[in-house]
Amino acid sequence: MSNTSNRIFAFIFFTIVLLLLLWMPTWTKINVGDAPGVVYSPPWIGFLIILVGLAYEIFRPSLNLKRDTNWKWILAGGFLFLIILTMIFVQEIWMPYKHGYSVFGMKSFEFPLGSSNISIWPQLLWDFLNVHFTDTTVLALLFGTLFLTKSTPQTSRSYKFILIGAIIFTAFLMFGHFAFLIFNIDPTGGYYSRFTRIELLSQYWFQWAPPFLFARPSVIF
Repeated sequence: MSNTSNRIFAFIFFTIVLLLLLWMPTWTKINVGDAPGVVYSPPWIGFLIILVGLAYEIFRPSLNLKRDTNWKWILAGGFLFLIILTMIFVQEIWMPYKHGYSVFGMKSFEFPLGSSNISIWPQLLWDFLNVHFTDTTVLALLFGTLFLTKSTPQTSRSYKFILIGAIIFTAFLMFGHFAFLIFNIDPTGGYYSRFTRIELLSQYWFQWAPPFLFARPSVIF
């Protein structure tokens, strides 16, 4: 039974991560335009490694999905879920209130960005795919769930792959952020340039919080 639960858990998150990777080319066209350098940039190697870890869990279950009663990990998982809830609140409640639109309306946007071609989507679909279905949400959901279990990288090879992948992804993002913030070099080919340094810095904690908040690199080995 436990192996069945592990395989279901791994399959669900494998599907989520795979869909994220498949969605990224479209997300890039919406937010950056035709920029292959963003879609095929080094950070996404991390998510490929996460996929390997989840696939490994499907065939060789090793996670301990029993609920952890340690308050440190419960708070860690709760914090990551709070990140997701905060994003949902801001996008679905605060932004419509502030800008006076309905989440049940329609959203028009350029696709690809800068092409003058206008596409129209339901606002809820736009919010779900373009705002909520992101690396931050996926990592927060994955690690938030793992933190509530007794799984550890020391006892689970699949967890080790997942954590290494998240660290690689985050490390490349850190490099990109600092390259732009300090040297004004945009390694994404245009995405960072859309923001001021202050705006980018205010977003930065969302990028590193999921994998690094409580998962210390020293526990990998």
